[in-house]
Amino acid sequence: MSATIRDVCRATGFSTATVSRVLNGSPLVTEKTRKRVHAALEKLGYQPNHAARALKMNRTGMIAVVFPDLDNGFFTQILRGIDEAASEFSVHLLTAFTHGPLDEHELITRMVRERRADALILMNLTLKDDFLQQLKQWELPIVLIDRPVKAGGLPFVGIDNRSGATAMTQHLINQGHRRIAFVSGPDRTFDARERLFAFRKTMRKNGLVMDPELIWRGDFTEDSGVRVMERYLREHQSLPDAIFAGNDAMAAGIHAVLRSAGVRVPEDVALAGFDDTDLARHLNLTTIHVPMKLIGHAAAQHALDLMENRDSVHPQSVPTRLVVRTSCGAHRMSARR
Repeated sequence: MSATIRDVCRATGFSTATVSRVLNGSPLVTEKTRKRVHAALEKLGYQPNHAARALKMNRTGMIAVVFPDLDNGFFTQILRGIDEAASEFSVHLLTAFTHGPLDEHELITRMVRERRADALILMNLTLKDDFLQQLKQWELPIVLIDRPVKAGGLPFVGIDNRSGATAMTQHLINQGHRRIAFVSGPDRTFDARERLFAFRKTMRKNGLVMDPELIWRGDFTEDSGVRVMERYLREHQSLPDAIFAGNDAMAAGIHAVLRSAGVRVPEDVALAGFDDTDLARHLNLTTIHVPMKLIGHAAAQHALDLMENRDSVHPQSVPTRLVVRTSCGAHRMSARR
């Protein structure tokens, strides 16, 4: 027979209220009391009845996470970060994936109205600000990843896209590249707009003329990298000096097409990405490292804070850093110098 709270009370001499406060992570108990209760919990093998606790508190014990898809190492790592933070508090995840703007609205509206979870984390969706503001009337904690709301009022965890794209563009210029192609993600996504903005600004700052034919539109998938590279090779005779893909997935697609066409990276054209996923390490791709698990962990912590009525509305932007590998030609050019 499993131990109960009363057994823990008898073992420690504390009241049920004190033991419950320790179990609920209340800041009102001392560290000495907390350690004593946890020692008794471990010795007795106490297992909390999360279902009963959730029912009593009108909670599901779940955090819902909505992504546009999972065919992307970036999202996978963020999900791992969310899961790690949630598991620390014995909260489970309800994960859902959408298929376009209409499905996003329908799925999220249903989740909120039916209260399927105690908090909702939304990742890089194409939702409009007014829709997100309307969700606030349901008083369900909502945290956004990579999708700030202009009017504010919703916690946001994002990437410092501009500094990352600036660092990469400047690095390529410093390597002597002048004709640099940029492969952007879809205009409707915040990350894509921010990275393209920083690329253009850095090129202008260095006095470089932007060729409109070197701005290629992808959709953050490997297939779109394949399409834009194949199209360019069909329509043009000369290659740019370098290609800066807005994420590693598109860079991988570009790399595959170049290899099939007999184009060498970096000897014939330099290549760079953004995110530092497993793909980047496999391809020796120069990229921008994004601490994806940290983003997920921070978003889950925001959600957990809101569930416990703790203030958590301040936006949080995680830093990025340049990771130089062989695909941009840096090591080759340094050796020559």
